[in-house]
Amino acid sequence: MDAVDISTETITLRRALSLRAAVALGVGGTIGGGIFVLVGNAAMLAGPSALLAFGCAFVVALLIALPYAELACRYPAAGGGYAFVREILGREWGFLMGWVFWGAYVFISGYVTLGFGGYLNDLTGMPPLFGALGLVAACTLINIVGVRLSGQVQQAIILLALAGLSGFVLLGLPSITVAHFHPWMPHGMAGAMSATLMAFLAFGGFDMVAAAGEEVARPERNLPLAILLTLGIVLFVYLAVAFVALGTLGWRGLGQSSAPLADAACIFMGPDGKKGIALVAVLTMAATGNAVLVVTSRICFAMARDGLLPKTLARVQADTGVPWAATLLSAGMLGAVALTGSLRMATAVGGFLYAMHFVPPLLVLMTLRKRDDGSPPFRMPLPTVLLPLALGVSGIMLVASGGTGMLGGLIWIGVGAGLRWVSPVVRRRS
Repeated sequence: MDAVDISTETITLRRALSLRAAVALGVGGTIGGGIFVLVGNAAMLAGPSALLAFGCAFVVALLIALPYAELACRYPAAGGGYAFVREILGREWGFLMGWVFWGAYVFISGYVTLGFGGYLNDLTGMPPLFGALGLVAACTLINIVGVRLSGQVQQAIILLALAGLSGFVLLGLPSITVAHFHPWMPHGMAGAMSATLMAFLAFGGFDMVAAAGEEVARPERNLPLAILLTLGIVLFVYLAVAFVALGTLGWRGLGQSSAPLADAACIFMGPDGKKGIALVAVLTMAATGNAVLVVTSRICFAMARDGLLPKTLARVQADTGVPWAATLLSAGMLGAVALTGSLRMATAVGGFLYAMHFVPPLLVLMTLRKRDDGSPPFRMPLPTVLLPLALGVSGIMLVASGGTGMLGGLIWIGVGAGLRWVSPVVRRRS
């Protein structure tokens, strides 16, 4: 495998992703685990008010996506939020941001890989752990071949997934039972708030577009458009699918199922429908797994290129332009999370880190707006109102992650801080 020279910080990636490919990356990174796995967990926490939780989570995501879209226009570089923070707040803040961003998606990958394994087990009988690790291996192979192939595979899978979910909604609507929506909020407001954090993770994906910003063609136009289109498409799909699932299987059935949409489909389409939805779930979560590997590897690559991680991780394959070393390391970490087998731990820790990783970019945009620095093609509206709101809801999401999320997230941050402190000491002694 030939690699380009990494002795400088001028390594760049190829702009090979079109608007459609960027939207496919965002939608694929969002819908997969979110709709096929987290809808069951949200229903268990909130009952039928899981629909309200998805709506609230969309508002939270939109508040954060608007400043993210503006920053993506200003800094269309690999690493997304990491690149924004590194450029404006400096290397130390940049390392913290990159480490948290990387960790968020490493842990979030758990519900994707384990969910994939659960649906594949329902479909074929393969042990869920084997399926989870097989997904990581397949995504690694596709990404090593090249980002263009990765983007093409992503588009094809997303089109199939949206067609399957559309069929689920249209065929399920006549079978909805109104009684399944009562009581509306069986676990009170606390349950709805916990479900909102879960649903917020289900909207995680729009920032994946920014993380691959260095590979998006015409970034000044396509990056903000892809971010906002991703959120709009995902909201419509989530509400329609969750409404049918709750109305047919009921919130208790969804909450107790390891393959919630497949079991809902069995109500109105029978065993063949259950297998069909399980197949759609497998394909869609494969697309999500691919998107997660893209974003984690690009964050790792960007930090290594800037000297914040070992330079070896900035190696790029000469013929494809793929950051292969960062891809292999990130794939190994995704596999390690899958090996824990704990969906609850992965979502709690991933949720804490995911909410935290939005705070530094919001501070960056506040800084830029005070300077009135530049005039990007996209500027978010009402920054004096929406930026403080975005910070406030990020804080609420941090608290909602609970004790497990906070403890695990702080341990991850502590490990990063330790590595950052040890690294220069080791270099001086050597």
